[in-house]
Amino acid sequence: MHPLVVENLKKRYGRTVAIDGLSFEVPSGSVCGFLGPNGAGKTTTLRILLGLARPTEGTARTRGRVGGVLDRDGFHPGRTARDELRIAAARAGRESDADEALERAGLTAVADRRVGACSFGTRRRLAVAAALLAEPDVLVLDEPATGLDPHALRRLRAQLREIAARGGAVLLSSHVLEEVAATCDRVVVVNRGAAVASGELEELLAQRIRLRSPDAPQLLAQLRASGLDAHADGNGTVIVTGADADAVGRAVRDSGAVLHEMSTQGALEELYVRLTA
Repeated sequence: MHPLVVENLKKRYGRTVAIDGLSFEVPSGSVCGFLGPNGAGKTTTLRILLGLARPTEGTARTRGRVGGVLDRDGFHPGRTARDELRIAAARAGRESDADEALERAGLTAVADRRVGACSFGTRRRLAVAAALLAEPDVLVLDEPATGLDPHALRRLRAQLREIAARGGAVLLSSHVLEEVAATCDRVVVVNRGAAVASGELEELLAQRIRLRSPDAPQLLAQLRASGLDAHADGNGTVIVTGADADAVGRAVRDSGAVLHEMSTQGALEELYVRLTA
């Protein structure tokens, strides 16, 4: 059994359908991005996984110790960052580890600052540090990258990969697609309460190549003449699907077009927009 499994999950609030038959799983050793537009049912799903809401139908199961960070951290504004981590450490039976958790989160400099005076990004880092103290087998995060600077993002990425490396599972909801692409090995894309794509990120983005050229029409014509599945994506950008880089490179050479970019950068955004339009 996978450490996180959602099966035919449904949630209604009166006549409003928040989740409509959602199913997916997160295997051990995975960091999974949970993507979708506002109102797609992501936060409701996370709340059900953490036991903060009941499903109308279906199941959302986790295995082992579970940690979570949602939009509200629940910290007392009058306590210091160190106080909050000491409380979290005591709950996890790891009273001696609070100062180490502060250091790992890069929060030593603000350890004695009251939480109410901390920035949103600092509070997010503190919330993640508190959740990690219990060494969870499953970690559920709602927009953890919001408000984080590049150094904090790299630290968070390393921490999530550590959980996966020891066989845990991470599910993180985010609108920061670049961070998802850099951090996650799987994604689940939801729209209107149901999954529209789920699986290994590399497979979902496989053979999706983005080209940018001032000669986009000329380039597009040659790509199609070479038998490749290509379409214009506006602003001099062409997306090629179902072809390897060598085949695309040969078509670019034969086109004689000037090429400014050839990469998979932006492929996740293009996939997301297409699936949730």
